[in-house]
Amino acid sequence: MIKRIAVICVALAFCSCASSGSGSSVSNPSPPIFLNSYWYTLPRPGTLFIIGTSGKQQKPENEIDIAREDAARKASMYHSVFASYHSVQNIGSSIFDYYSASEINLIYDTDLEKYKERLVFDEKRDVRTSDRGVFVRFAYPASFPGSIFYHFRRNSNGSPEWTTRPPREISGFMTGVGFSPRQFYFRDTFEKSCDAAVAALVSQLSTTVTTRETSINYYNTSHIDQQSSGNLADFLVLEIWVDPNTQAVWTLAIARKPQ
Repeated sequence: MIKRIAVICVALAFCSCASSGSGSSVSNPSPPIFLNSYWYTLPRPGTLFIIGTSGKQQKPENEIDIAREDAARKASMYHSVFASYHSVQNIGSSIFDYYSASEINLIYDTDLEKYKERLVFDEKRDVRTSDRGVFVRFAYPASFPGSIFYHFRRNSNGSPEWTTRPPREISGFMTGVGFSPRQFYFRDTFEKSCDAAVAALVSQLSTTVTTRETSINYYNTSHIDQQSSGNLADFLVLEIWVDPNTQAVWTLAIARKPQ
């Protein structure tokens, strides 16, 4: 199934303690870290940690169901996601001549039920709420192919260093940074931020950039067309940051380099 997202953005955040869940159990790995607006989801041996989000619902069980579906989508993308990204920019002689738009198409396994049943969490330790929505940290059994050595560094204003200086790679894995301004629906902000990280990763695989210059009556216009596509394996979100001032979301993700 193809998912289309127009005007791309990115990010997310959560963490907590050890996870054992409803329906099955997971070994007691070292927990990810949650601090203020930061969510770290580093993998542990045999276990991935995935944040699912939901807007506020009348019934708490509905919030969990929506968050589980969101996490199942990311679990599916971890195994394989094909993405094509297209962006267009027109730059003219004045600010009124500027135009920018982008779209990403994602193809992944949309039979999410088989991923949902493998997601486990502890209701007392893995659920956090905010004014707008709910975060659930799920544990997902999978063997990540490698070890991640990653240092959490901050800028002077408190934002993650990777928001201003994106790393090219982390422990041999490609890295991508996604951003999304606050959306009307709580979950959309995080989803767009995550998908933007996918676009950033795919742009490193295969990218074609076409530039065209036009001049009419002394008015110059530049048209820039960028197209990228590729398949990602072991796509994983490492860190999410929510800007406390704007509620924009930033996402740092990795994927395995093609052989």
